[in-house]
Amino acid sequence: MQMNDKLITLLKHKTKEKGLSMRALSRQTGIDPAIVSKIMNGKRNATVNHLHKLSESLDVPLEELMTAAGFIESAPIDGQQHLLALCQQADPDFSQGRVEKQLASYEEVALTDGGKQIIDEKFEEKLHAVGSVGKLVQDLKQMYVKFQTGAGSKRELIILGAALLYFINPIDALPDYIFPFGYLDDTLAVHSAMQATNK
Repeated sequence: MQMNDKLITLLKHKTKEKGLSMRALSRQTGIDPAIVSKIMNGKRNATVNHLHKLSESLDVPLEELMTAAGFIESAPIDGQQHLLALCQQADPDFSQGRVEKQLASYEEVALTDGGKQIIDEKFEEKLHAVGSVGKLVQDLKQMYVKFQTGAGSKRELIILGAALLYFINPIDALPDYIFPFGYLDDTLAVHSAMQATNK
């Protein structure tokens, strides 16, 4: 099966699962109906921008669509290691240590008045910029509610606050403007925080 076939199969499965016609998918994504039809029928390749929009509408991780379309190498690893490998494709100098170092600096301010104020004022705006669906968004919303309601130990709230501050800051270990990889390190930071607070 060619990479394009993998993408077509995945897109058809997800649109059927969500009960969406091509026209409805076009409306949701803002992609021209003729382009949606050509992508779904293998008559043209999807761009990274198309995949980003399809990812949001179909609630499929962007990296999964990019792998199916052949933009990124399929890796035999998953979870945190897979995310790390994807980040290193965007920036060969990227390391987990860079994320951890930045998270540690945010831990120092997470529960201060200033840190809480940044989270209060900037979280919704940043979340809106990312999109309304997807695992990253779901995890962030869950973390935000826990942080705002104080649901957890002081250490857990520090970890959650640090991850939220990491997400809010556009210039982090892998800057958000490096499309479409910019939020992969945020996903890595959120993944680490969720693991640390769900033990």
